[in-house]
Amino acid sequence: MLSVEELTEKILYWLSSELRVRALAEKLLQRFAETVGDLPASEKHHHSEAGGLYRHSLEVALKALEEFEGDIIMEPRSDGSIDSFRSSRNRPRWQYATFIGALCHDLGKVFDVEVRGKGETWSPIHDRYCEFGRRIKTPVASWDPEREHGEHAERSGRLLHHVLSPEDVGYLGRPRVEHLYRCLAEGHSKGMASLLSQLVKQADQASVEQAQPAIAARPDSKIGLLIQTFQELIRDGQMWINIPGAQVWVDGGKTAVVVPVAISMARDRLKERDIALPPNTNLYNMLRSAGLVESDERGMNVQSIQVQGKHGPISLSALIFPTEKVVPNEILPTLPAIHFEIKTEPNAEAVAVAQE
Repeated sequence: MLSVEELTEKILYWLSSELRVRALAEKLLQRFAETVGDLPASEKHHHSEAGGLYRHSLEVALKALEEFEGDIIMEPRSDGSIDSFRSSRNRPRWQYATFIGALCHDLGKVFDVEVRGKGETWSPIHDRYCEFGRRIKTPVASWDPEREHGEHAERSGRLLHHVLSPEDVGYLGRPRVEHLYRCLAEGHSKGMASLLSQLVKQADQASVEQAQPAIAARPDSKIGLLIQTFQELIRDGQMWINIPGAQVWVDGGKTAVVVPVAISMARDRLKERDIALPPNTNLYNMLRSAGLVESDERGMNVQSIQVQGKHGPISLSALIFPTEKVVPNEILPTLPAIHFEIKTEPNAEAVAVAQE
């Protein structure tokens, strides 16, 4: 995993085609760091450590710059022509706007914490975090229990005045500054989003997935709870193994867990404890990022397997786990021996489940 210093240097490398842009970026990164301080990016999810918000923001910015291609048509001109990312004059400006949009995508998360000290409460609108800290000396931060997921996206634009300088605005130009604000507001929108917003979302997901292995190692993580619940259901005899109608098929070192039925069973069990799992697609990606499931050559997490049923072969959609991760050791000697075949070409059912 790259250090914060290495992430910063790689970002500046991507922006170094123009010395002016690199100089602007160096100052902007400093202002951004002073705005978010050592706050985490989440309470218990990704980048929940001190300084996690800054690190996550750097990771998303770097990934967005790496993916920036310059193909997206963005700016209509007054004469009716179209200016695109590939414009020799404006491509660097759109690249810089992409960097800022990615860096600041979670800036509004500072509204999700309450920071107090010496009888004062930090107002993110009026002070950067570090300015408040220098005045208070020992600020204490806590998560707002009434915060709403996704609200920070719309709020990110409210803090851009702490990050953007007049020089940044002058360099970007009005069309890109306006688009930047729209991009931040679209953050976690489920509706239509601009291509720039989509690029930032993809970079955001890549950073989150990169952090998931460490998260999955924690017993109280959603992935850890899912695996524990599989094991509980197996021990209780509610999740069947290696018999007709089974939700789990064990073949040596590989175990196929049939989806979505097995996930639904785990959801129902965890719901009794007021624990909600992420949507299936996110869950599958988290499992893969944690190194717990295999994916096929097309990158699909859900694969098609074939097992022998009473009346011939049966095709099922399944996640493929290492056996020791899912099946309790004491259960293994009691299982009938079977063989399942992983199909190289996913059937329509497997594709549909993978994309739900």
